[in-house]
Amino acid sequence: MDAVLCLVVMAAMWFWVVRQRGHWNLLLANLAGAGSAVVAGIVFTLLYDGLFGTTMAAPGLHNSLVVFMTSAGVLAGVWLWIAKRRQPAHPVARQLLAGACGVAAGMVTLIFLAANYFPQP
Repeated sequence: MDAVLCLVVMAAMWFWVVRQRGHWNLLLANLAGAGSAVVAGIVFTLLYDGLFGTTMAAPGLHNSLVVFMTSAGVLAGVWLWIAKRRQPAHPVARQLLAGACGVAAGMVTLIFLAANYFPQP
């Protein structure tokens, strides 16, 4: 029953993000909905585990949330920071450079935090 409740929360978050997409195209709205649904599912599981107790929550789930949120924040922040610059002049080249730098920064952050939060025995 806990898993069904979590899936309902995730589906509701996905649906809400896609409905509130504004001027975004459907692909970007679904990607944003999927990401926010994962975060909402993890947060719901942590809250539910704290209130009622559940077997769904893995021992390091709160660390996974920190790693995921920080890596996604770095990826988005670097992407937006590079995309706002005036060099290179062509917008497609600027977005490609921003995407590559954002993904690289996000992956470095993910590897660094995963190595610190999840040490190998």
